[in-house]
Amino acid sequence: MGIFLIWIKQSSLENQFLSSQFNNVVEIKAIIRSDPVLKSGKIFGSNRRADEYSLLVKLIQINDRKINLPARLKYDSNISLQMDQYISAKVRLIKTRESKVAALAVAQESISILSPPRKLFHITEVIRENFRNHSDGSLSDSLVPGLVVGDTSLQNNEFKEQMQKVGLSHLTAVSGANFVLVATFLLWLLQFMVKKLKHRLIIVSLVLFLFIFLVRPTPSVLRAAVMTLVVLIARYRGESSRGIASLGAAITLLILLDPFQAIDPGFALSVLATTGILLISPIIESKLENVLKLKWLVESIAIPVSATILCLPVILLLSNQFSLATIPANIFVAPAIAPITVLGFLSAVITPFIPIIGLILFKVASFFANYIVLISGVMDKFPSIHFNDTRLFILIFILLLALLLQHRKKVALVIAALLLTQIVFVTISWPGRDWQLANCDVGQGDAMVINLGRNSAIVVDTGPDSNAIDRCLRVLSIKSIPLLILTHFHSDHVGAILGVKKNRSIGQVWISNLSQPISTYERVIKELSGIKVRSVSKGESYKFSNSDTSIEVLWPQANQLNFAQLPGDGSKINNSSISMILRTKYISLFAGGDIEPEVQELITNSGLLSDIDILKVSHHGSAYQYLPMLDILKPEVAIISVGRENTYGHPDGEFLNELDKRSIAVWRTDISGGISVAPSNKIRVTGKEWWKIKWG
Repeated sequence: MGIFLIWIKQSSLENQFLSSQFNNVVEIKAIIRSDPVLKSGKIFGSNRRADEYSLLVKLIQINDRKINLPARLKYDSNISLQMDQYISAKVRLIKTRESKVAALAVAQESISILSPPRKLFHITEVIRENFRNHSDGSLSDSLVPGLVVGDTSLQNNEFKEQMQKVGLSHLTAVSGANFVLVATFLLWLLQFMVKKLKHRLIIVSLVLFLFIFLVRPTPSVLRAAVMTLVVLIARYRGESSRGIASLGAAITLLILLDPFQAIDPGFALSVLATTGILLISPIIESKLENVLKLKWLVESIAIPVSATILCLPVILLLSNQFSLATIPANIFVAPAIAPITVLGFLSAVITPFIPIIGLILFKVASFFANYIVLISGVMDKFPSIHFNDTRLFILIFILLLALLLQHRKKVALVIAALLLTQIVFVTISWPGRDWQLANCDVGQGDAMVINLGRNSAIVVDTGPDSNAIDRCLRVLSIKSIPLLILTHFHSDHVGAILGVKKNRSIGQVWISNLSQPISTYERVIKELSGIKVRSVSKGESYKFSNSDTSIEVLWPQANQLNFAQLPGDGSKINNSSISMILRTKYISLFAGGDIEPEVQELITNSGLLSDIDILKVSHHGSAYQYLPMLDILKPEVAIISVGRENTYGHPDGEFLNELDKRSIAVWRTDISGGISVAPSNKIRVTGKEWWKIKWG
């Protein structure tokens, strides 16, 4: 039945007229159906796209043609829009893989507001704005609007990523558990004023209906509201069986209204969270009541913990990682969720009438939120397990559970022991105790680490992914970076500076003498605020006396040269890359960023090259290489940092053949994952086989 409904809905989205307008610039009229969400520009190859807003709209008209279809609108971050506004805009319509909308609309110019939001939406927006204005910009103050009314606009990406890593991302925005807590508080409060349970339930339902508009009537919020009603029915009728029946009815209703809910991970999480509250919460409460006498405290712990337990498998499947801090983090923060939710709810309601009382309530809620921020920061230091194929391990966990239920404990114990042995083996096997150099697996980008001992290292480039470089540096136990070298300003080399900085000290930074692309350069300089930054050029050298490590800069020249424009992402910028020979007590390395044949030839003819152990292949192993350089460097090992199945054809097959002809051993991150080198050029890799688990 569900598949049939999805097919009907999909057919309606595949509108023939709309399809004919794909890749055209058209004039649309639409109603905004969600709050804007600021999306950081994604890195594609060497470039980072500009930050932009994204929201859902209902298309009313395309050119002169009336239409009624959902779409996603993306637009410039300088434009201000609100939910329920009626707008017109010139957009480029693009076919999208997002199942819930018919098209992606990318604004080409400014957007005109044809009419303001309706009164109810206007009132709730004013309440949200007044509530948001209580924040002083701190992490705890930014968490309160998200947890209470779903307003995440004050939260930075770094904080969101940290909360996601430790399994607390459900607290950055309003969820079904928050709805339940608000409803529980209202029912408790109303018992002193309204005698009949039936009347109290009606009042609470009406308040929750208005609360929906405050936190926005998006599919996820409507889903949370319906699930809350299910919990209310079960908890205050005193029949868990009726709650399960109500849950089944709610699931059926939601899928009938929106068939795509059936394939939405958020829907699965809502159902599992509600099931956990219905089935597991009473068990936890009965255990806690023997220790804690306050019923509200017992419920404030039992509700979020029970919701989290059943959601963990889906979270694992979606993220391919599991932090060892997830379960304890949720247990530790559970007592703070109820006070934040209740105090924040009261603050939002009271602020329009008595601002000073609203501010006091907000700051008290922020006090509790600061406890969550503190727990998140502490738990962020715990390791995470990263799975190459989560599905396999979920099946193993299910198998273990089934064996335990069938009382086959010995078999389950053997499987668990083998799994634990594999985890421990992978943990201690990379990078190895004597590692000198490690190339991190950062996808289509570059990030190399040279060991200086005592948890310090030189880092050459950061790659594009902050999580990937942070994870790699954690595994390598790097806490201090005396020197960070940014070879040039393409985003696949410098896009993850925040990941390098996270909980680490940086002594100084070397940069190229070409500050292009200007947008990336400005972002990098801003992210390096407070750290010594200097431009380096040919002829400079640096020596770390404590570790017998030296660096000789071979490029760029102080005066910029012009080069032939090769196909790709910018020869001038590539050829501004810092190129160097680095020598430690045990190994020698040539690394040249993304330099192309003209510069490789100039360096080859400079007389500065000599035999080395390891070649960090330039430009991810592209076809643009000057082969005589190989014959002078004579490396034993070539390392290529490259993304799996990238669209650039890296590394080039003919170039790989040239390396093979010279008996140079090739190691690639797309095949081997992280690569470490120990004395005598001993190589260890993290591996990308299906059975591998990586810790971070």
